[in-house]
Amino acid sequence: MTTRLVIDKGASFRELEPAAEILLKGGLIVGPTQSFYAFMALADKPQALERLARLKTGRSLLQPFLLLIDSIPRAACYARETRENNEAAKLLMDRFWPGLLTLLFTGHKGLHPLILGQANTVGLRVEGLDLVRRLIRLVDRGITGTSANRHHAPPPTTADEVLREFDGLVDLVLDAGPTLGQASSTIVDVSGAKPWIFRTGAIPRADLEAICPNLK
Repeated sequence: MTTRLVIDKGASFRELEPAAEILLKGGLIVGPTQSFYAFMALADKPQALERLARLKTGRSLLQPFLLLIDSIPRAACYARETRENNEAAKLLMDRFWPGLLTLLFTGHKGLHPLILGQANTVGLRVEGLDLVRRLIRLVDRGITGTSANRHHAPPPTTADEVLREFDGLVDLVLDAGPTLGQASSTIVDVSGAKPWIFRTGAIPRADLEAICPNLK
């Protein structure tokens, strides 16, 4: 059976240590984000990423798993572009991170194919939920943030929904109560000469264009 760890959304580093230990050992957990409950595996644990991919059967390999990070500086661990050499990325990061904006960057070589994908981009988002950022700081690396549902099924907003589908298939569920169930993050590709909206979501085009007028 999957362990259920009931925590508050203001959970301390100490309270999150059991989840961090599982992740560092290559395990797979589920935890809350700003919008939905998400599968969480470390970016550098191939076995956990492949286990996650099996649970998301039917998802295209052209759609790699995005990574949640805790701060703008950590983006440089995975992305070639930075605030200093990508003006569009700088504008969007400074305005919408933490938040429901995922940016697609040219990824570093060596990232797992389930993170980098065939387009050689990596999706990054600074998560808005404090407890997730604390968890990332504990493990000191990015974690996946794809919704904890079967491909094409509705994303879950409670731990009960997760356990009904995945009890025994993940190692731990962090139960911090219901999530807001907002729209998924908006995805903007900043890897090329001109930024463009890859997926519409929680942040509308008008808000993005107000910050980044040359958006396609």
